[in-house]
Amino acid sequence: MFTPLTLPLKPTRSMSEPARHSVATHSLRYVGGNVLVMIAGFVSFPIMTRLLDNGQYGILGYFDAWLLILVAVFKLGAQHTILRFYPHVGGPGAAERFGANFVLLPFLCGCALWLVALLVYAGIVATAPPEAAAIGWIMLLLLPPTMWISYAGSIAFAQEKSLISAGIAVAQRWLEAGAILCTVYFLDRSARGVYLARLGVAIVFALFLLRWVRSHLAMHRRDIDAKTGREGLRYGLPMVVNEIASNLLSFADRLMLRQLLVDFAAVGVYTIGYGLALNISNLLNYALYNAYTQVSVREFETKGPAAVVRTKRAVLLVVVYLAAAMIAGLLSVGNDVLLLMAGNSKAQSAPVFQLIGVNYVVDGLAGICTAGLLLHKRTMTILMLSLLALALNVLLNLFWIPRFGVMGAVYATFVSFIVLHTVKYFFCPRDLRALPGWRETLTAVALGALSLAAAYYTNIFGIASHLGRLAAMAAMMIFTFVLPALALDSRLRDAILGYVRGKRHE
Repeated sequence: MFTPLTLPLKPTRSMSEPARHSVATHSLRYVGGNVLVMIAGFVSFPIMTRLLDNGQYGILGYFDAWLLILVAVFKLGAQHTILRFYPHVGGPGAAERFGANFVLLPFLCGCALWLVALLVYAGIVATAPPEAAAIGWIMLLLLPPTMWISYAGSIAFAQEKSLISAGIAVAQRWLEAGAILCTVYFLDRSARGVYLARLGVAIVFALFLLRWVRSHLAMHRRDIDAKTGREGLRYGLPMVVNEIASNLLSFADRLMLRQLLVDFAAVGVYTIGYGLALNISNLLNYALYNAYTQVSVREFETKGPAAVVRTKRAVLLVVVYLAAAMIAGLLSVGNDVLLLMAGNSKAQSAPVFQLIGVNYVVDGLAGICTAGLLLHKRTMTILMLSLLALALNVLLNLFWIPRFGVMGAVYATFVSFIVLHTVKYFFCPRDLRALPGWRETLTAVALGALSLAAAYYTNIFGIASHLGRLAAMAAMMIFTFVLPALALDSRLRDAILGYVRGKRHE
């Protein structure tokens, strides 16, 4: 039986166990970190969209897609292995074996693959130089520091050091924003300037994190064990293909837009709207899903599936309201958000932002509902489902991009994500499935519809400015969504108040 106190109370522990924080505490830390990341984006995004044209944004989006694919390959799935195999028990010996076989070994193997990639790209440039070939070289140089930053974040994540994990993301984003703005404004107003700034920040940040990791986790080549290393690779390699498939599910549209429409400007229109929508993905997936994941792994190993489901239901109680409110906001004033940030010249990207934003809100909610396959180490199942969604995405793009242009890629992404989560729910182990309660779901949907109706029939009081419309919609939703939700759902009210009281006694 669900009890609303599951969410706010801190996990119980014995005197010998380290202090553990609840999902809500981790979520708030990640949300706080993500807000700071978003602020950096809100500072840089309006400036960048005015300094770079759609063509340069298209080049950025194109090479970013390749960067994500290659990073996924060279990491060898170690970021997933680090989380799943982290030794919560076993002492210093287990930690040393873990550091050698699940951090050091895959990084060395990834660097070897990187050297091969350099040789391959040199051959491509020599025989058939691609457009913007210099950016390709900078992108390749970005790979090793990007890999190490990912590993360091995964270590902090596995250790449930949410402040450090969130701090890594915040520090990197702000350093990148400052370096990129200075480089693009004063030195090089092109995609090349952006990549040069990112490279400099990545190298400095990776060196700093190398020192931090070595002070928190022993890694020695003498502790490398072939059998243990193979165990990690068996778990991680399917996740490599899965990560590539997931990245392609989100970014293959850019590659296909470039090939089917033969226009970097179209890629730029898509990239601008998609890039702003990724802030929503970060808010839900980075903050909420990551917080839930790191707690659920520990609970599954120490308390079993029932404890995981209790936590999942407690999280869903809040998330279903959050998702409904965000969707109502996106559909009513999402275009104002993009135009405020990017300027009226980027109006073509507004519908991209709105629909991709809704897609990522649904993705965040569905990700909690369908979580469970990784706990059973069913990485091959996850891989097959991701490949299925990717194949559907590519197929839909082939038909819809020529017909609908940029919006065809948006529709293909939306449908592919919905199909993926539907299938994942049925493959999720039965003892780990959970959906939001029907009462809170109906309440959240009704209040979201009420908020949309209020925005439509009042025309948000005829306000013309984008910022004014945003402020008015936020104020109106206090009365059409927030206060009614708290009044109608006692479990939501008790969960929030209970968490606040629990924090006062920590």
